[in-house]
Amino acid sequence: MSKIRFKSFLELTLEEKKLVLNWRNSDTLRKNMINDHIISFEEHLRWLEKLRERNDLKYWLVYLDDKPIGVLNLQKIDYEKKQAEWGIYIGPEEMRGKGYGKLLLFALLKHYFDEMKFKTLITKVLEDNKIAINLYNKFGFKSYSNEKINNKRYILMLFTAEDWEREKERLKREAGENR
Repeated sequence: MSKIRFKSFLELTLEEKKLVLNWRNSDTLRKNMINDHIISFEEHLRWLEKLRERNDLKYWLVYLDDKPIGVLNLQKIDYEKKQAEWGIYIGPEEMRGKGYGKLLLFALLKHYFDEMKFKTLITKVLEDNKIAINLYNKFGFKSYSNEKINNKRYILMLFTAEDWEREKERLKREAGENR
């Protein structure tokens, strides 16, 4: 069985920092980001340092066994309301479209609801990012609003602790967590 491991961005090696930046700056990933400009290495390092001062942001490099495969994050973390926004991407081009997004999303949901004990998870997805929307719909996320940011239209979707309890076993199978 494959093992998923989260590594905090606060603990990344120099090589891992470069890897994440290269993924993030790829044309394929960047076009789906709210901030879609190419980020310099210096800008990236400054941003990573600022993460140390923020408890409303958590970023992880995700490993499948010993291979880095993607990034998960929580933003706008509200510890009182027990809610946050999240984001995900699969880094290596050759691993996209092979079901790893499901695996990472399941791992995030498990961590978020079972370990952090939070209640509501929110995401913003570009309305033309059909692959992501299909994945979130399969997992039971519900659309609840639209928003325009930087001249791009986004769909806001949410998933609750109640959804998690109801869907957890189905999602475990869907994600192929027992790979």
